Amino acid sequence: MRKIQIIAGTSLLACASAFALEAAAQDLTVGLAAIATSADPHFHRAGYNFDLRENISDALAFSSGVTGELEPRLAQSWEIVDDTKWVVTLEPNAKFASGNALGADDVIYSFCRVRNVPNSPGLYSSFIGTIASLTDLGDGKLEITTKAPDPNLMRSLSNIGIVENPTEGTLAYDEETCGNDNWLSTNDFNSGATAAGIGHFKVRTFTPDVEIVLERNDDYYGEAAAYETVTIKALPDNSARIAALLGGSVDVINSVPINGIESIQSAGNLELVSAPSTLAIFFLADQGQEPTPKVTGTDGKNPFLDVRVRRALNLAINRTEIAETIMGGMAQPASQLIGEGVFGYNPDLPPYAYDPEAARALLAEAGYPNGFGLTLTAPADRYVNGAQVAQAVAAMLSQIGINVTLETFPRSVYFEKASAFEYSLYLAGAAADTGEGLSLMFNLAATRDTQKGWGGANRGRYSNPATDALLVEAQQTLDDAKREDLLRQASAQVYQDEGYVPLYHEYGVWATKADIVFEPHANLVNIFYTARPKN
Repeated sequence: MRKIQIIAGTSLLACASAFALEAAAQDLTVGLAAIATSADPHFHRAGYNFDLRENISDALAFSSGVTGELEPRLAQSWEIVDDTKWVVTLEPNAKFASGNALGADDVIYSFCRVRNVPNSPGLYSSFIGTIASLTDLGDGKLEITTKAPDPNLMRSLSNIGIVENPTEGTLAYDEETCGNDNWLSTNDFNSGATAAGIGHFKVRTFTPDVEIVLERNDDYYGEAAAYETVTIKALPDNSARIAALLGGSVDVINSVPINGIESIQSAGNLELVSAPSTLAIFFLADQGQEPTPKVTGTDGKNPFLDVRVRRALNLAINRTEIAETIMGGMAQPASQLIGEGVFGYNPDLPPYAYDPEAARALLAEAGYPNGFGLTLTAPADRYVNGAQVAQAVAAMLSQIGINVTLETFPRSVYFEKASAFEYSLYLAGAAADTGEGLSLMFNLAATRDTQKGWGGANRGRYSNPATDALLVEAQQTLDDAKREDLLRQASAQVYQDEGYVPLYHEYGVWATKADIVFEPHANLVNIFYTARPKN
């Protein structure tokens, strides 16, 4: 199989700046596996709503899925005044469709509305959870005070599109209604009666589950998008999506399935582009109970409480073979939870060697020279080729003397059973949705504590006070360099403890016509304003 083109290391904004075409009357048609459920940038915190929001309603900042860095958007700059106080200077050239300039009152209104969207199936309120107060300082400046140090404040706020304040004054921010009882209507965003904010594009038409048509915002304060219109079609069926690209009715598709790669590569006029996503796929070993429910032949002992057994698991797995064969080259072997290019990635952690002989020796040293029985568990319908990956790992563990039985469940019950700690070794995945590694590590590597909000997905119950201390310190450290060093130390500690069995970071894969440049994004967001015709 030929290599997929991998694009990384370039600022998306820089790409737009370098390649935007002056007032070019170009059209782009995109086929997506799913499209946004609303044009309201605050309506539903879910997958493809992030897509549309990023293209039509700028936030204060942009968390780049290419460089891992924060880039200015409606915030021209920001300054950390002290541990809990930030001053944001707004972009002076940004204007809404009404012609009104962006003001601090618009930001305050938008953050207040986030908690007050009627009938929202998933609010964005967690992104503003650390904010204690907002103050309009005048002259295009906004003061944000947090309840405690929050180094990822601007990354969190990069998920909230700013809309125009329809009230006659500046709301007094609080954690309830901000004294307002009349909020912009989601239906008005969907119908076009209300503009979604200030973005590279405006919504021309929104047809739920069918099609969204965007038109270029020629009054955008930054570099203009290359395409005059973008038509986004909902094509959830993999075969239909590929057929649409092969037949020429769309120019770009996302979520290219592995079994569709060969037909796209052999077409001659199409290209595949990919980038490692932040999605980590891994196994969790039960480190929280004895006996463990899915192990036999150990006289009631939980073998995974022994670091040597966990080390044996990591040595027994041929990650390169899984990435290249099972995943068709659409994955990058991993030795840590944070992916390369994500803030907090530790470049000094070596990849795991594939050494089944050393794995067998470690099992013998741990008291299991003849191995033991294990039921390995995986979801049948959650991750790309997840069941096949689990089957391959089962075969590899069998080679070191572990008698493995594979069981799979539909995702509707799989994670419910995982949360009840019914597995001993099971497949899971998690992504750095905020574009950095701190939230991911707190979710996966901190000692599980529901009251503190730690270890929400740490169902293997890995725990080390040293890791916890590093993460707590990182959470309170505003200096980026120091915080990144703490995260790297935490990853090194998890690596040393064999706390996880990381497998790979999945690639996001798009296919395009050969005459189009489309920039992939590590969070799998579809960015249309950097798409452009090839020169």
